[in-house]
Amino acid sequence: MKKAVFTLLLLITFPVMASHIVGGEFELVYISGSTYRLSVILYFDKINGIPGAKDFNILATIYRKKDNVVMGSHNLPILSDVEVPYSQPGCANTSLKTNRLFYSANITLASDVYNDPDGYYVSWQRCCRNYTIDNIYSLANSSSLYAGQTFYLEFPAVVKDGKPFINSSPRLFPPLSDYACPFRQFYVNFAGVDDDKDSLVYSLVTPLNTKSTNPSPSPRPYPDVIWRPGFSLNNIMNGQPDLKISKDGLLTVTPTLQGLFVFAVKVEEFRKGVKIGESRRDFQMLATESNACRASFPPVAMGTTNAPGDVTPRKKIELTYDVDDPAQNRCVKILVSDNTSTEANSNLEEKVSIRAVPLNFKTDNLNEILPAITTDVVRNGSTKEFMVCFPQCPYTNGPYQVGIITFDDTCPQPLLDTLKITVNVTTQNRRARFTSPTTKTISETVREGETRSWNIEGIDADNDLLTLAYTTNGFKMEDFGFRFSNADFSTRQGPVQNTLIWEPECDKYPFFRQSNFKFRFLLDDTDLPCKLNPPDTLTFDLYFQEFPKNASPTISTDGLGAPPNATKIKVERKIFEPLNFSVRANDVDNDFLVLSGRGVGFNMSDFGLAFPNTNGNGIVAANFSWNITCNKLDLTKKDTYTFKFIVVDNLNRCRFYKADTVDVEVKILKPDNVKPVVTAIRNSQQINLGATTEYFLGSPLEINLIGTDADRSPTDSLSLSLIEADGDLKPEGFSFKNIKGTSGLQSIFYWQPTCSIFKNNVFSNTYSFKFGIQDNRCFNQKADTLSFNISVSDVGLNQKPFYMPNIITPNGDKRNDYLALEGIDDELTDPETGSLDEKVSLPLDNCVQKFQSIKIFNRWGDLVFQSTDRKFRWYASQESSGVYYYVVKYNNREYKSPISVRY
Repeated sequence: MKKAVFTLLLLITFPVMASHIVGGEFELVYISGSTYRLSVILYFDKINGIPGAKDFNILATIYRKKDNVVMGSHNLPILSDVEVPYSQPGCANTSLKTNRLFYSANITLASDVYNDPDGYYVSWQRCCRNYTIDNIYSLANSSSLYAGQTFYLEFPAVVKDGKPFINSSPRLFPPLSDYACPFRQFYVNFAGVDDDKDSLVYSLVTPLNTKSTNPSPSPRPYPDVIWRPGFSLNNIMNGQPDLKISKDGLLTVTPTLQGLFVFAVKVEEFRKGVKIGESRRDFQMLATESNACRASFPPVAMGTTNAPGDVTPRKKIELTYDVDDPAQNRCVKILVSDNTSTEANSNLEEKVSIRAVPLNFKTDNLNEILPAITTDVVRNGSTKEFMVCFPQCPYTNGPYQVGIITFDDTCPQPLLDTLKITVNVTTQNRRARFTSPTTKTISETVREGETRSWNIEGIDADNDLLTLAYTTNGFKMEDFGFRFSNADFSTRQGPVQNTLIWEPECDKYPFFRQSNFKFRFLLDDTDLPCKLNPPDTLTFDLYFQEFPKNASPTISTDGLGAPPNATKIKVERKIFEPLNFSVRANDVDNDFLVLSGRGVGFNMSDFGLAFPNTNGNGIVAANFSWNITCNKLDLTKKDTYTFKFIVVDNLNRCRFYKADTVDVEVKILKPDNVKPVVTAIRNSQQINLGATTEYFLGSPLEINLIGTDADRSPTDSLSLSLIEADGDLKPEGFSFKNIKGTSGLQSIFYWQPTCSIFKNNVFSNTYSFKFGIQDNRCFNQKADTLSFNISVSDVGLNQKPFYMPNIITPNGDKRNDYLALEGIDDELTDPETGSLDEKVSLPLDNCVQKFQSIKIFNRWGDLVFQSTDRKFRWYASQESSGVYYYVVKYNNREYKSPISVRY
């Protein structure tokens, strides 16, 4: 058979270089007031871990459970670093050494902050687990099959029903550096200690992973680790049987495989049947070859009673004795043997020990039954005797069972055997009992003015001294008209007799405070020394009833369409819709009434509401009005508000508190809203959605953006903004101011682009602009957008052909008296076609070409005229008739033409 060793190692998640840190859990311990101690316990692999991987501080984050809101983060410094011991130091394995790192700090959980009834949780994520784990994926440098660890603890609010709710999380037993062998049962106590005596429930769960290989603080949910094929929560280690945990927190497994196996234990905390907290601890078991797993024999425990004639050892002992006879035997002889003491490789000896555990009861005093010496050495197959003796008085009523566990010093864990002792303690003493009344429970109703009495009698068959006493549920009997015929309740020789008398009267006793009275009579004898017989009980459950009976007031509403007897009315109102109704109360006895109202879970004053107390006799009424606005409302968190109206009659004859209530539940709906509209105006013309407006370089481009909103009660605030600007090229140089205001607000889009906007000899660009208008109507905001295009082009791109005149007649008749190429007067005409003002026009200056000059030459090439003005005029007043030539020069070309001068 192959030998293997298993060790318990707690998991902790660190980065890749710290993957040998192997354990930890949270603890939250109440100190005083609002101070708690938050701690993290880490277990570090001292052999394989990198010392530099130890964190000197960790950051734990607390979240609110219902919505994952961050409540705060707390820095926990390291306070101690100690080695984890073995349960048997002699079994230590030099390859397995674990250190316990303790991080802790005091934190404040204020009652006005940590008061949510759903509770809170604290978490810390760390990467990574060991890379040699066999039952889950934990791969280095993998973004999908990595394995980190999330440490997690849930805890309740620190207040409940307006009172402090004190709680500490359970503290789990620290693990030891023990190891186990394959095909040999392995066990370890994972039970926790709860300072508040809460109930703890243990279960195995899938370990939690982290959200990434380099996790930062983040709320739940946290992912699970990924099981390797063949492994799961139902088959964690492939053990026979597999890993399981008992209701008392005892982990057991009989492993069959070698390797490293991860598992997690969840501990749920219950108080009075209600879950209040949860903690988790991840573990791993490491399997490796070891000579310590040699075959060994377990010890054998047998026993006999110490009574004369009982000489047959057996595994189950029944011990019976009478508590009234101190001389009777109360001892059991434990006989322990161990065949390991017959083997030479054990030096023909084996150390054995015993301890006692309660099996069907709980006590912290069981060690008192053990002898002074509980450890001895068995040699050469001999048997050692240990005497256990039970006290005269039992630990609990009825038969109780004790397990005597015998264990040796086998490595890695002691081998065990158990002897079960059942103890029956009897008594000859008979129980005292009531003889009158004959029923054990008296439940009656007594009217005002009646007088009732009950005869109380009891006896004891053994003629013991008797004590008659009574207990109430917190009231004094004389305060409500109860009295006894005999006020002496001292212990006396039986039988005992007394009479209970009740004379309830409204004008003497405060029955408005209490009208139901529960109390018990106890009759007990002096069955010393153990008092095995419980006292006999007699229970009273009495009710006071006023006479004649006073009627309760009634309450109703008017204006909500509800029936008069409705106790809960549901209505809906939109924001900005008014809620008006009246509340009316009536009392047929014409008693004095007080009518009031309040918000359930909120203060009406927070919303500017008031419902002042109204009082009067017989009939009272008051009006309720709520003009619902956005102020203080957040429909995403709360959209339903309940108003409780109550009428109280507590000044009636018996001053009984009589009341009636009606709840008006108002569901707030989002307000109506008309969508705002954005329009664009250029040159008094509206630009439609998706349209393209053309613009040529030159004068500025101005577009007026206007936002309107039809809502008037109330008027919405509007925000007008430029949302997007794009195009063939990114538009630059424009201006637009985002503004806020009410309906009719305006803002000017202004742009005077230059030639710099054109690139790559393309002189026409199209740009798209998107403008938006949004209102601020609460919980129902609406918006509108307007998108349109602007086509920006250079001038003169599609200019008609340039016509160059070829004749002037400067004869003073005001017809063709001069040469001009731009801004031509009407009198300049073509002799053949008439007016030239539509035909003659210099090419426009643009981003490609610019006019530079005109020069006129005579036929000999002499310059007779020149100008750099586009609107030049040449009258040829000093020139003779004939043919001339002129040259129009642009930066990129020249235009030439002859011209005749005729007089």
